[in-house]
Amino acid sequence: MVHQFHWLQNGGYYKPAYSCFPNQKVAIIIPFRNREYHLRILLNNLHPMLYHQQIEYSVFVLQQADKKGFNKGKLCNIGYTQAIKRNHTCFVFHDVDLIPENDKILYGCAQSPMHLSRAIDKFGYRLPDNKLIGGVSVWRRKEFEIVNGWSNLFTNWGGEDDDMSYRIMANGLSIYRFKNSVARYKMLSHKQETVNTKRYTLLEDSHLRYKKDGLSSLSYTDLNTTEYSLFTKVSVIF
Repeated sequence: MVHQFHWLQNGGYYKPAYSCFPNQKVAIIIPFRNREYHLRILLNNLHPMLYHQQIEYSVFVLQQADKKGFNKGKLCNIGYTQAIKRNHTCFVFHDVDLIPENDKILYGCAQSPMHLSRAIDKFGYRLPDNKLIGGVSVWRRKEFEIVNGWSNLFTNWGGEDDDMSYRIMANGLSIYRFKNSVARYKMLSHKQETVNTKRYTLLEDSHLRYKKDGLSSLSYTDLNTTEYSLFTKVSVIF
């Protein structure tokens, strides 16, 4: 698979001679643990699409390397901080099991925050709730830091995306989307993570807690970065 992506530099980085978004450097941030098969499928679809869109981009795979409950929000926050260090200006948070069905879904910061995965096959290509921001979303630095990033408190499955929706509403931001016929994704089948039974209790004060829970409270025990041909892996122990 590596050889077919001849345009890539080490670390999953590409810079075109001419970019459709000349003032943007896009970071694709993928929270990950034990989903190698899904990651291969996603990268096999994502790299050709991004190349066709002629954007400057890097792919970051955020691997939780411990056995604690999977913490998607914290991984996304760490990915953001690592991308900032490499001067990225636009940030795409991307579930590993969502595959874009066409290259018309622009992975740039035309608006922010922007919910890209509005039409998923599992849900009949319909948006279940206008407040949704989960799956695949795009952010500029300004809006992402206004909401203080993702919550660091949600582990296992459920709650972190709803919490982000409340952060957006609490700050009077709008969620932008492409139309259904464009923003279409396929969800790969997978075994669901253990359900977060505390998610509803945590969501009760999302609109207030966001000020002190997120980028401003981010911590971890150990972090290692390795550059591969198709992506930069950031391995984290909480």
